[in-house]
Amino acid sequence: MSKVRLGFLSANNRRGSHYDDFLDLIPDTASVEITPLNLWKTSLYDLKGKAEEHIDLVLDLQSKKHWDGIALMGAPMQVQNPNHIDQLRALVSIPVTTALEAGSAAVKAFNAHKVLLLTPFDDGLNVLLKEFLEDDGLSISTPANNRSDTTKEDVDSTERKTTQEVLKLALEAHKTYPDVEAIYFQGAPLNPLNAIEEIESRLGIPVIASNPAMFWHISSLLNHRLPSYKGGRLMQEWPSIQS
Repeated sequence: MSKVRLGFLSANNRRGSHYDDFLDLIPDTASVEITPLNLWKTSLYDLKGKAEEHIDLVLDLQSKKHWDGIALMGAPMQVQNPNHIDQLRALVSIPVTTALEAGSAAVKAFNAHKVLLLTPFDDGLNVLLKEFLEDDGLSISTPANNRSDTTKEDVDSTERKTTQEVLKLALEAHKTYPDVEAIYFQGAPLNPLNAIEEIESRLGIPVIASNPAMFWHISSLLNHRLPSYKGGRLMQEWPSIQS
């Protein structure tokens, strides 16, 4: 089987260190190229109104890279620019997924409905994510954090959290929402990848992280089954996409 080539395109202005943990999950039968698009500098709300610029950048990269599929990282871009993903899909001939679409599909692949959403974002962005996911048929609970913005400093602070801090965050949040059927980490700077298996073992529910979910989703859309020996149930079991 030839190696599947995937472009993972981030609205961010740099390549975060958490991506190394994600790339460590990718099997040799796949190639993932992560590219920052530099669409925001000070606040994630800067992404509003950037749809045309985003589409132009994606089309230019695809014309040069010729990926088999594209994953669009960053939920704040999608929720602040309605319809821009549909506009992009109309201009490309390859499968495209997004963080939120893949995360929702991954949750549903485990027949889960009630979901605990954990993010590094402020309450306003979390409301937009919650609305998107609930429009897609899920029931979302997410802790309030009393922040009104998500700045570069907020993202940098989140990236500095240790695996043990992320583990504690998930376990404490689950105590508040004990009836959820899955946990969904959206926003890679809040990096659960080294804690997923322990969270799943201790709570007995699947844990979805956005980057592995996008890899699973776009690979599945391309009819590839590429499980890993680590990374939690989604990567290890590689469930089918629910129709």
